[in-house]
Amino acid sequence: MFDLDRVSIIAIASGSILFFLRRSLRYMRYFQQEEYYPDRFTRWWLEKRAFDSRGTVVAIVAGLATLGVAELNLPLSLPISIIAAAILGIIAFREEDPCKVGKLTLKMTQRVTRIYRVALVIYTIGLLLVAAAFFHLATPVAVGLFWLVQILFFQTTFAWLIAANGILWPGEKRIQDGFMQEAKTILGKVDPYVIGISGSYGKTSTKSILAKILECVEPTFWPPGSINTPMGITREIRERLVPEHHYAVIEMAAYKRGSVARLCNLTPPKAGIITAIGLMHLDRFGSLENIYLSKTELPQAVPQDGILVCNGDNEGARRVWGEFKKRITLLYGLELDKGHLDCWMTDIQPSESGTHFTVHWEGKEYKGFTKMLGKPMLSNILAAFTMACALGYDPEYILAAIYNLEPEKHRLNLVKQGDGVLLDDSYNSNPTGFKAALEVLEAIPGGRKILVTPGMIELGELQEEENSKIAKEAAQVCDLVAVVGDTNRKAIVEGLRQGGIKEEQLLQFENRDSALSYLKENRKEGDVVLMENDLPDLYEAAVRF
Repeated sequence: MFDLDRVSIIAIASGSILFFLRRSLRYMRYFQQEEYYPDRFTRWWLEKRAFDSRGTVVAIVAGLATLGVAELNLPLSLPISIIAAAILGIIAFREEDPCKVGKLTLKMTQRVTRIYRVALVIYTIGLLLVAAAFFHLATPVAVGLFWLVQILFFQTTFAWLIAANGILWPGEKRIQDGFMQEAKTILGKVDPYVIGISGSYGKTSTKSILAKILECVEPTFWPPGSINTPMGITREIRERLVPEHHYAVIEMAAYKRGSVARLCNLTPPKAGIITAIGLMHLDRFGSLENIYLSKTELPQAVPQDGILVCNGDNEGARRVWGEFKKRITLLYGLELDKGHLDCWMTDIQPSESGTHFTVHWEGKEYKGFTKMLGKPMLSNILAAFTMACALGYDPEYILAAIYNLEPEKHRLNLVKQGDGVLLDDSYNSNPTGFKAALEVLEAIPGGRKILVTPGMIELGELQEEENSKIAKEAAQVCDLVAVVGDTNRKAIVEGLRQGGIKEEQLLQFENRDSALSYLKENRKEGDVVLMENDLPDLYEAAVRF
């Protein structure tokens, strides 16, 4: 009898480890999306109620069944345990593969692999230590109780990943520091003219526009897409920076104080652009002043004989211009009523093919055209134009380069869909960009004006207010609004109703795909659809474990 109970405990432990093997990878996908920040990952787990249910049900049923047959003195603990352990294995390996499922799939990087392996080791050690105590007792009751203890193990799967990450962090930091030092050495040998770009939004587009302009005259290095973190930039420098590169345009992201300073230490800037200082990532920084202080780490790093270009339409960026004077310190903007500007844009005429405009620089007017739409993108173009002019390049040549630039994907680019139009602004969203996208939606000729959005995130305590405010404006423009997910559902729906939208014009969907599927099936001639923001699975998906 006792030997059978010990075999039962071994079966339970084996089933638990098998379950952890797959389940931990599913949690790892979200941990990776939260950039391995324990507090953010834990908050996601609590807010999404990403608790285990399947494994817990098996453990409860098996535990209670074993205790029941023990009370009746029936020798059934072993078959119950073997069957339940097998069910755990089946559940685990029939679940979705996190490396293949989701908007952002799990990338099995070296860091992920290390965390996964260490988590498995410490989970196994913890499980076996508990198992040893029950193994010593070796009774049917002990078997039943050991099953119930599995509930705790299943519910804390996410915590074992956090623990593994903590254990690995000192070594991870040494690895990162080594790679960063190698990148600094390479950068020092090549010695390109480094232009740093920071701001609450507009960084990626401005980087791409400026780099492509400069590439027309000199070999230019820039990390592609939205690569803007120390390790991402480090990898790009190690793999792609070559002696021929004359310029390096570096996007500098910030999620806390010191982030930009760390990037400036890695890639010391000789010039800098501040695109805007606003509410983005307010939940991480805690206050607008902290955001401001973080962004000023770039102008502080630019030498006194360098160049600083700031967005004069943005109060925070204009403040930077006033406080951090360099040899050349310039303001650009679209709004002359905000005060002095060194470079500005007027006569903005949007159309389906792009935007015509006039740029004013050093007392002269220059006619230009871009295939891009929306005031935020025009502001980014003006930032790049101003920096290129400050570097000494001919304005006409710069505008010719801008004329040939293709719009970046998912950044308010216009896509023809039969007789209709899709305005894809799904990369991200902020109050300024959202408002500008609505203006473009209103200006594009067509039939129904339709908005598909999950709203804006990372606005801290102002998130509900800002989403409600922009929803009121959307109600004045849109014939139909599809609210996606539940992250901002309440605020958006309330704002739309306050803005006067009718109930039949308001649709609610669990995710983006279901919203787009509905619109495809119910499309009308000439529909103009704005897709504003697209949240990752962290925010949108209904997580079930």
